[in-house]
Amino acid sequence: MKNFNYIIIGAGSAGCVLANRLSLDPKNNVLVVEAGGKDSSPLLHIPTGTAKIWNNPKYNWSYMSEPEPNMNDRRLYHPRGKVLGGSSSINLTAYVRGNAGDYDRWGQMGLTDWSYEKVLPYFKKSENYLTERSEVRGRDGPMKTAISPTEDKIFDAFQSSGEALGYTYRGDYNGSEQEGLARMQFTTAEGRRQSTAVAFLHPALKRANLTAITRAHVQRIIFEENKAIGIEYLKDGQKYTVNANKEVILSSGTYNSAQLLLLSGIGPADSLRENGIEVVSDHKNVGSNLQDHPSVLIECERKTRSIFQENLRFDRLVFNMARAQFLKSGPATHPLGFGTGFVKSRPELSLPDVQLFFRLFSLQAREWFPLIRKPGIGGVGLVACHLRPEARGTVSLASSDPNDAPKIINNFFSSDTDRQAIRQAFKINRSIFSQSAFTEHLGVEIMPGKEVQSDNEIDAFIRETAMTVFHPIGTCRMGTDEASVVDPKLKVRGCENLRVVDASIMPDLVGGNINAPVIMIAEKAADMVLAENS
Repeated sequence: MKNFNYIIIGAGSAGCVLANRLSLDPKNNVLVVEAGGKDSSPLLHIPTGTAKIWNNPKYNWSYMSEPEPNMNDRRLYHPRGKVLGGSSSINLTAYVRGNAGDYDRWGQMGLTDWSYEKVLPYFKKSENYLTERSEVRGRDGPMKTAISPTEDKIFDAFQSSGEALGYTYRGDYNGSEQEGLARMQFTTAEGRRQSTAVAFLHPALKRANLTAITRAHVQRIIFEENKAIGIEYLKDGQKYTVNANKEVILSSGTYNSAQLLLLSGIGPADSLRENGIEVVSDHKNVGSNLQDHPSVLIECERKTRSIFQENLRFDRLVFNMARAQFLKSGPATHPLGFGTGFVKSRPELSLPDVQLFFRLFSLQAREWFPLIRKPGIGGVGLVACHLRPEARGTVSLASSDPNDAPKIINNFFSSDTDRQAIRQAFKINRSIFSQSAFTEHLGVEIMPGKEVQSDNEIDAFIRETAMTVFHPIGTCRMGTDEASVVDPKLKVRGCENLRVVDASIMPDLVGGNINAPVIMIAEKAADMVLAENS
């Protein structure tokens, strides 16, 4: 049995940041435990490699939801990173902070230390923005970010179509204003993905006071009464225990953090007893308040030249991957994303409630080679997601076995407001693609096809095809009220020496991708931990 000052459960977007910041002081002995393996595969570091590792269970928990009642009982795919860097090692690398109004809304909930003014320094602290200087962007942080370098004239059509509809072109949506269309910003630089493992963890592992264990699945948090004193984990079929002298910090993500609290006896008492779990703290809201961004997709055939499609030819693909690996250059070093936008489904809204993702490929794109395998359809896609849905879901236990996946239910489209918003998001997609600027570029609508016109037909298409954009939050909600799972300092209510630091603590959804907010949360949490334990 070994002793550490701090034990961090999960080496994902939050855990890697915490490991770096807490181990800066050589007096702090820090352990980070990751269920997945090392991030040694080149596919994890070359941006285009995402397509090859995305569905690989070696790197992905690959969760499926329970049948969704308002989506024809479909089970939705919920990928989560299972590797050093967590989801920051397998995602599409988008860098989006959310709208300043999101954090000011948190402040109005009583979370005054989480207003935009209070969180902005932590966004800046983590970032090295390579594109331009700005008073709201960081220049000295370990995480390199930049605007998409992809060159394709079709982006001009996207911008012009948006302007024809009244949408402003936004040079930096992470700056003072978010609303409008823009090139996406990414955590990629110098031909490589900037995961939190790359930016934060690996440089820190040179320190003697930081230890990282991989392929170690934490089974439970160990308590003395209500005080967290360590963890039990499984590695190579053997169970081990380690002690935490100061704190256990749970950074396993929205699904796994809630699951581990439940497995450790923190949650609704009746449900815990039904699963044969001893109750440490009766907390009815662990696993509730699950939120995510539901999305709908439109695809059109492309008539003009698609360099992306050409580069899917097998010999070119191999050459470009080799070029990316050895020279850190070429199209394989470009992120798969391209354009984005933040718009309103209704003009009276105070904040944009729809995010757009413009991409240079169809779902039917595939590797090809003349006379051997035909190429898939050459097309482009436009995804629209609803940024602040009313839907609230749950994460619960399937059993008391830590190796069983948690039960996830999202309850998407359970309100008429949500149904109207996603329907309008679909119409916004279609209106952008129908503008004259796209005429030379686009052919027929592949998905869903022009025959889908009425609201009933659109709603049916959404129920049958909608997905999430993989931004789950909220199952260990932060709040000032006693019903919240963690307090504003991210301490688990009713427990000692235990915090949760990841997307699960977010009280509600922000307007955009969540990797950047999670990194910010970890930066802020590290300062809180160090201030209290100095």
